[in-house]
Amino acid sequence: MHFYRYRPYSEVSLKELMYNEMYFSSSEECNDPFDGKTFYVFDSDKEKWTKLVQLSVERTNAKIPDRLLSPLADYLCKQCPMTFDEAARRNLLVDYPSSSPNDNVLISFIGMKIQDILRVYKPATRNFVSFSTDKSEPLMWSHYADKHKGFCLIFKAINGALNQSPTQKKKNVSRTTKNGIAPNMSCAIPESFKFTKIDYEPEVKPLSAFLHLPVYITGEANDKEEASRILKEKESHYKQKSVSWQYESEYRLMLQPPIPWLFGEHFDYTQQERLFHYQPSQLVGIIYGARTEVSEKNRIKEILKERSDWLSYSAIEKTIEFNFVEFEAKLATNQRKVEIIPTGLMTYHTIPVSDPDFNRLYQEWQDGWGWERHNKGIRKIKVD
Repeated sequence: MHFYRYRPYSEVSLKELMYNEMYFSSSEECNDPFDGKTFYVFDSDKEKWTKLVQLSVERTNAKIPDRLLSPLADYLCKQCPMTFDEAARRNLLVDYPSSSPNDNVLISFIGMKIQDILRVYKPATRNFVSFSTDKSEPLMWSHYADKHKGFCLIFKAINGALNQSPTQKKKNVSRTTKNGIAPNMSCAIPESFKFTKIDYEPEVKPLSAFLHLPVYITGEANDKEEASRILKEKESHYKQKSVSWQYESEYRLMLQPPIPWLFGEHFDYTQQERLFHYQPSQLVGIIYGARTEVSEKNRIKEILKERSDWLSYSAIEKTIEFNFVEFEAKLATNQRKVEIIPTGLMTYHTIPVSDPDFNRLYQEWQDGWGWERHNKGIRKIKVD
């Protein structure tokens, strides 16, 4: 399957092309303020609030009088419904009405510990790279390719994923931690990132905020099916956007942060840690925008020639490679449509559309045929 990444013509975009870079954005860097946002709400489940109070007391090494436990849980229930963000933002017990100064100090301290727990277990953010399955949507060319003056990179998935470059692979990131399970912690980075389909929904269905708290509070799932359902619910909001964005036909790669409670704090990747290099051979084509300047197109072609030469002589031990196809986007004269027209194919040399072999090789490219190269030779392979 092919995935399309629309880019404006800029030095940053050319750098992405030259050095096989992919940058995982944060929600704050996106044009949609709701992108990657999760919606979790606490309800007035007294049993779970009681357990949360008990857990926070255990972490204070203090004791709470039995007479306070139920009233504190009731007080927390009365503040519901409230979102996870609202709950983690403040001490939920700071205004608890009590006539005892000693109780006030203890209750406020318990509230601080509850807040610490919520901050550690709050839904983690995801970083992501966006792609589309539509190569001819005018709005995509307008919004993400600088009003049709940019270009669109075409990627081929291998096993539904985009792999890290074998020669520039990031394996892990590390942190020095104060509250983690060890003074120095590492988080493994996957070798490949799955393309995840985005679902477009007319409205949000908030999920239970208790889903993100320790099992001590929520209880164990009764069986594998229930555990799978809970996990699917927790992942659902990361894969949803408003129907107003449906024209994007988006798939994305997602970089998942490590489990916060292992590190004892909420974990965010730095910008440099979010910069990766993709497997060069999975870039299999380019579409020049209908308004791309000739000089800019020529510079891109020069970069592509250098990439092609490098791939031809690189000594990667085992890799799957594909031909590379160039396209031109044309503005239709009789409809408000963008037409995508193949203009040439790069293998070990450039093959124009007039070449007798072009149609055969182009059809093989569309069908997913490539070749696997390794130290024992080359064999033809089809990748779905």
